[in-house]
Amino acid sequence: MNPSINNPILIIANSGRMLAEAAFQSGFMPWVIDLFADQDTLKYSERLFRIEALDEPFLKAIIAGFSSLHPMSPAVYGSGLEHYPKALELISRECELVGNDIKTIRLIQQKKCFFELLDHLEIDYPHVSFTEPKGTEQWLVKPETGEGGLGIRLFRAGMPTQRNLYWQEFIEGTACSALFLADGRNIRIIGFHTQWCENLNADQPFLFAGVINRCPLSAEQADIIHSWITAIVRAIPLKGLNTLDFIIQSERIYVLEINPRPSASMQLYDADLFRAHLNACRGNLDNTNFTSRTVCAYRIIYADRSITIPDAFCWPKACRDLPIAGSIIRKGQPICSIIARDINVRNVQRQLNEIRQTIFQSFN
Repeated sequence: MNPSINNPILIIANSGRMLAEAAFQSGFMPWVIDLFADQDTLKYSERLFRIEALDEPFLKAIIAGFSSLHPMSPAVYGSGLEHYPKALELISRECELVGNDIKTIRLIQQKKCFFELLDHLEIDYPHVSFTEPKGTEQWLVKPETGEGGLGIRLFRAGMPTQRNLYWQEFIEGTACSALFLADGRNIRIIGFHTQWCENLNADQPFLFAGVINRCPLSAEQADIIHSWITAIVRAIPLKGLNTLDFIIQSERIYVLEINPRPSASMQLYDADLFRAHLNACRGNLDNTNFTSRTVCAYRIIYADRSITIPDAFCWPKACRDLPIAGSIIRKGQPICSIIARDINVRNVQRQLNEIRQTIFQSFN
């Protein structure tokens, strides 16, 4: 579909490229607000605004400008905005909020209530504690409203802690996720994935580094996950694209959390998941077959040292989230991301590794 300014839409996220690209391909020409204003985000945007934080004061004037030109047009949010309730309330007043509302997000973010719900639904999850644990078990310290593995650390007795944390038993296993659509009551699973994390240092040992559309779930385990998501959505009226994170340990499955907004895994599918997200939020669950036989993976490349992006840098074709020339990328920050596709996992892994090495060598 050709993009049209007659289909105005607002995109707000820490990084807006993924949703801007999806919106563009679905026939929209979006206004985008994010923290990076990458080159490829600009390519897919009618207007692009780089701000310091996704908090209400930084958004107010931009949203007012969008709303004055396009009253009550849709606004889609991605990673990051769910941590700013006042910003979500502002968007709800000025636009059609496409995604979960603040009430639903709070039900997910209030971890004590969320895990009590899992108990009620008889859904397995690693043991959690809301006071500093004792004993010899290995625990993780996790922020209640974290994302992308930020703030997750291995717990050590006596380590300094902050407010709004909880402790979760550390379980060895395969980190996976299920991308699903929901209309507030019914669900459709788009696909199952294996996730990768990267250990950058002691303070960031579990950073999200990528995802591939292959998962070592048995058919029986997939049915269990489907029943669990269905039960959760009947209790918490999630809408649109959401992700359930879980761990596979042999025959056991443990739920970790739900991300109540579109996640990176939506990029692993050629179907119009952006339009499906809008439709589901409006109560229309899409019946399209989203299954993809092609192996596809998304990988974040973190800097192994501080670098500056040179003028006219030639990025490999598979790269996304391309910082503008002159950007300073500190050690441990994302340089860019890669999307690779092929007929088997081995070839995809090889592509990712080769492109990663090409990027690192380019900055040596």
